[in-house]
Amino acid sequence: MPAALLWLLPPDLSLRRIFFAGLCFGLGYLGFGVYWIYNSLHDFGQAPPLVAGGLTALLIVYLALYPALTLLAWAYARRSLGSLATWLLPLLWFGFEWLKGWLITGMPWLSLGYSQTDSPLAGFAPLIGVYGIGALCMLMSVALFVAIHERRYPLLAVLLVLPLAGWLLQQIEWTEAHAEPLRVTLVQGNIPQEIKWQPGQQQNIFNTYWRETSAHWDSDLIVWPETALPGHSEDIEQSLLQPLQDIAVERQTPIMTGLVVSENAGTVFYNSVILLAAERVLYHKRHLVMFGEYYPMRWLLDFFRGWILIPYSDLTPGPGHQPEMSVGGQVFGVTICFEDVFSRDVALDFPAANLLVNLSNDAWFGDSTAPHQHLQIAQMRSLEMQRAMLRSTNTGVSAFIDHQGGIFAQSRQFETESISASVQGRSGLTPFYYFLKIQGFLGSAAIPVILMLARRRAGAL
Repeated sequence: MPAALLWLLPPDLSLRRIFFAGLCFGLGYLGFGVYWIYNSLHDFGQAPPLVAGGLTALLIVYLALYPALTLLAWAYARRSLGSLATWLLPLLWFGFEWLKGWLITGMPWLSLGYSQTDSPLAGFAPLIGVYGIGALCMLMSVALFVAIHERRYPLLAVLLVLPLAGWLLQQIEWTEAHAEPLRVTLVQGNIPQEIKWQPGQQQNIFNTYWRETSAHWDSDLIVWPETALPGHSEDIEQSLLQPLQDIAVERQTPIMTGLVVSENAGTVFYNSVILLAAERVLYHKRHLVMFGEYYPMRWLLDFFRGWILIPYSDLTPGPGHQPEMSVGGQVFGVTICFEDVFSRDVALDFPAANLLVNLSNDAWFGDSTAPHQHLQIAQMRSLEMQRAMLRSTNTGVSAFIDHQGGIFAQSRQFETESISASVQGRSGLTPFYYFLKIQGFLGSAAIPVILMLARRRAGAL
């Protein structure tokens, strides 16, 4: 796809037209990729079509600006640096994808590297992560373009060498097994979003999870999805939380579940995960979703709250560092829903984390591509950190992912079911953990350095 795009951009094309071509590419690429935002806002948030469509369109246009600006910067550099600029395109792509994952809290969904989760290039994930793999994809596209356009056919070797190198890297174990494996059960309640927060459904929802859980007391850990327990903690403490903890302790099987934690008589709310064992441990979601869990620039955008009806859309983010959750000597790196899209958020629990856990509720996206994209994103996080992931979702896809990104057990979508598997924790750090610390510098520096180089060269000419 990127190679075909390069073919359609002749050197004599004006900067304005190249920017427009990049914008059209981004609108198609990201428009078909994140169209499901409309489903969330309209079908479940009850926003009028005009509001839901308008916000979805604004997001898509905003995201499309990044490939447009990438090509604009590349075209500008090409005017003075000539063919050299073509080979700098992967660095520009890396830089703008990094920016897309940071600005306005970040939206790194559909980064190019995710397309290689199941390919040999996935072997580079423990070294340079998803943005680095995206840059390698662009490098291969450039090599293909130059080889055909300029008839420099030996460059086609790049299309063989990089996948071969990736396959060889896949044979390396960057981490090692830690402690004994845990038998874990993931419970998928399949609760329709439209009834999830209805007060009269609270007992029925709990009963669904309880029926599934009761068949798996032989597990070392049972995991329920994001906000599986209806209501907030202060209201359900005596009726649900404490009895559930007492039984988990009696059965010697801790239960990890998502819920809304409230404090100060229901004036402060967190999207949280609680581990119910001999001692409770809480995790509060750090990275909240714009419009879904908080409203930025509330003085300007607060009027949207009258149009979009999303329960608990005014949450408080949790602190950066929080108490560790562990079972059987295995420490969990916990994320909630959207958080596992960010490598930097997952890395906050390292080096202590031996297993990754993500609790999600992809019911917000209905029968769209979003849950499948989200699963692929989770695979990439396992690849980057070489940790198995336990992914528990409300309507699917719940899955066990091994430390090399392979799915070895998964649920069916829109079914009430439980899946169990033995999972092995790991210790040690991949090179990506250290690369992540300089990734921001590389990403933010690549763009101005290339543009300054092009400007100086143009001045010298």
